[in-house]
Amino acid sequence: MRDLVLRILVIIVILAAGDVHASDKSDRQYLHLKEGRTALNNKDYERAVSELSVFMESPNLLADYALLWRAKAYDGLAEMEKALNDLSQIQKEHLNSPVLKNALQYEIKIETKSHPERALILIEKYLKDNPDDYLLRLTYAKMLGDQGREKDSLREFMSIYLNGGQGSTEAAKYIDTGSLSPSAVLTRAKNLIGKFRYKDAENELRANISRAPQSLNAQYIENIAMALFKQKNYKEAAGYFNKLGMSYYEARSLFRAGMYEEFHKKIAALDPNSSQKAAELTLIRGLYYRRSGDTARALSIFNSLQGNQFVAEEALWHTGWTYFLTGRYNDSYNIFNSLYTKYNTSKYLYWMARALESNKEDPSALYRQLTAGDDFYAFLSYYKTGSRPTLIPQPDLKITKDRDELKRLAFLLELNIEDAIKTESLYIARHAKSYPANVMMQAAVMLNEASMYRHSILLAANLSYSAKTHWLLYPYGHKAVVDEAARRFSINPLLILSVIREESRFQEDAYSPAGAIGLMQLMPQTAQKYSGAVDERIDNDSDIFNVRKNILLGGYYVSQLVKEMRCVPAAIASYNAGEHVVYKWLEASHYKAIDEFIEDIPYDETEKYVKRVLKTYFQYAREANPDGEAVNFAFECQMM
Repeated sequence: MRDLVLRILVIIVILAAGDVHASDKSDRQYLHLKEGRTALNNKDYERAVSELSVFMESPNLLADYALLWRAKAYDGLAEMEKALNDLSQIQKEHLNSPVLKNALQYEIKIETKSHPERALILIEKYLKDNPDDYLLRLTYAKMLGDQGREKDSLREFMSIYLNGGQGSTEAAKYIDTGSLSPSAVLTRAKNLIGKFRYKDAENELRANISRAPQSLNAQYIENIAMALFKQKNYKEAAGYFNKLGMSYYEARSLFRAGMYEEFHKKIAALDPNSSQKAAELTLIRGLYYRRSGDTARALSIFNSLQGNQFVAEEALWHTGWTYFLTGRYNDSYNIFNSLYTKYNTSKYLYWMARALESNKEDPSALYRQLTAGDDFYAFLSYYKTGSRPTLIPQPDLKITKDRDELKRLAFLLELNIEDAIKTESLYIARHAKSYPANVMMQAAVMLNEASMYRHSILLAANLSYSAKTHWLLYPYGHKAVVDEAARRFSINPLLILSVIREESRFQEDAYSPAGAIGLMQLMPQTAQKYSGAVDERIDNDSDIFNVRKNILLGGYYVSQLVKEMRCVPAAIASYNAGEHVVYKWLEASHYKAIDEFIEDIPYDETEKYVKRVLKTYFQYAREANPDGEAVNFAFECQMM
């Protein structure tokens, strides 16, 4: 009964799909494609061949997918020549197909089993165009060995191992890693650092530095230092940088390690006009003094840098900012005004308004000017004025499906063939410049409606901003689970959505170099910590990718941060940098208002993250109900 209902629904959709080839309107044609794919998944290869062959009897828009899947079915039946014929047909007749690369890979797989010599030629041709496919390169290396080409095989295994990425662990089984030259060890370590494998790089460099020649010794030390720095082992990193005379990185390491006396000695010897790095370090020194309460020394440094070719704008900003924080509002206004006149950015305009307000003057005209925008400072200005943001009503997003690309995607969506939908939508996104804007818009709408939010955002990001693209760029994704988390943990659902969007852009399988997992980029220890409170069992890291578990755990964590911090921006900062760090910032500086805290966050990455999340919350509020409560929720804080 269920199959019958599905068939009826698909037939209705296909008949309503618009102007397609007459033969495509056959009631069953696209059902044959679906059933053929289902049979292939179930390893019912004979039925898969039968259904897909019937599908291809009439002209259609998805013959490339059908050929690929039928080739796999033929392979399952050990009918290799027929499989190769289908793959060859894709390469001859569908040169712009999203599955062309898949066809090449599958052809290699088949030929590897039956004609290794031919497969080698195909692999070499493929790797020439796709040199970074190290998993296929691993297969290639093994095949070379089977063919008696030991020298070539060893060369490929060595290339894979030195790359330090996919397949490198397997490649290590085929080479004598202990006999690598010091130069090769260094190459691998640099690649490991580039792939965020800092500890592995450090260990391998330390194990081999004693046998490195004098000509490579400095490079070994430098990369050990970089690996230590990336692991936040700043004190030890500083020692290594000192050996090399790398003053910039040594000073940064000393500062991060809290070794301020040594930091100041190092900076005092630098000429800020000699290089960008020297100027940046001098600016950091000024920031240190300002945060430590030595305003006079800080201002002296900032003033000395205002004519600097590298950091003049930043120095002038910090001068004005120091004036503002110390109550010299007229002086700060004049500097912010000068910056705004020259650079025309909303940040300077906002702090002009705040300087007027703090000086008991009327800032309303400047706030009104800011609310004409849609960035973080516009959001702050709505809060300051107590006004409501403009509602962006949901537009009528009609889909005409008047292009073959849209019809292809529509059929795949209605047939719910998920991997093919991803292949098709990514292909469209990557070739965005070759499609008219209306095609991109319609494809984005279709993907949004199919809950493929990440792909929809990718497409919409290529379009000019409008009310239509707004709703695509800021989707209310996974609404049922988000609303459940908000209800259970008494947290605004728009804040959960904002964190999801900025952490992963709705990529459900997102995985960061630091090990953060899923939509809300949860660290495994955080997920385990709160699993009991949320009543969601986490048996292993893969469980954290589950959409429901990830959102509930992340939503609970956000809610706890908001309750502990009693302040949304501080909670967002804690989500990024850790609550203990944020508590220290708040306790050390005694900010009078939350906007001061946000602007003065010491970690540049965290400051930008907080502003991005709040801007995104603002955009979601403009879709929902941008009333005073929605705005106040974001900024009403009990400051320490």
